[in-house]
Amino acid sequence: MKMNAMLRKDAHLLVIGGARGLGFELARAAAGQGARVTVTGRDAHAAEARAAELGPRARGLACDLSDDAALRRLFTGIDVVDHLVITAIERDKNTVADFRADAAARMMLIKTVGYANAVAHALPKLDPDGSVVLFSGLSMWRPSPGSTTMSMANSAVIGLVNSLAVELAPVRVNAITPGSVAGTEAIDNADPVMAEFFETQRQRTPAKRLPAPGDIVAAVLFLLTCPGVTGENLVVDAGAHLL
Repeated sequence: MKMNAMLRKDAHLLVIGGARGLGFELARAAAGQGARVTVTGRDAHAAEARAAELGPRARGLACDLSDDAALRRLFTGIDVVDHLVITAIERDKNTVADFRADAAARMMLIKTVGYANAVAHALPKLDPDGSVVLFSGLSMWRPSPGSTTMSMANSAVIGLVNSLAVELAPVRVNAITPGSVAGTEAIDNADPVMAEFFETQRQRTPAKRLPAPGDIVAAVLFLLTCPGVTGENLVVDAGAHLL
């Protein structure tokens, strides 16, 4: 019998970056379990529209991780956060040979300082029995074409998790590191160079399959609900890193 980790029905899950992609799939699963869910996006109307798809116990709010004032506004309207997940990302295709410092700086701001600042603003609202999950990425170990900045940022997320797990205890803090995920926008709309990269990743996996969005959701729910896990980085790449 397949069993998924379950959130409390009265728990409040906040997914920053949850108006699209894997964040939205997580929010959908949590709402299906009866949890209260808040999803954010940079555009308030878009976030509200996505939240409406999740039912009456969900809401959508605006949030830009590069804007401290926006983070303050977000948490002013929130009572308690049982679980915080940050999936938000600024995609930046950058190389050292053709380095665009302005684009790199914005991306790093969002996924390093922005992640830390979001947790700082959430801290007064975090339940002591709650948890935080930050999204990293496999590019810190296996760079993809143009992933220079992303590789740096994903590595930084792991360092941040190590620090927060100690500093925020008893709140638990973990990271998840997805590999290439089948059925996502990045793969479905990949250019030929990236499509070849993703196929290589698939071939690297022992079972010759990439993880699906549902695999990532199940892994995040495990991290959110397992009281014995903190300071960990859970790699969900179907074993691609082994070969």
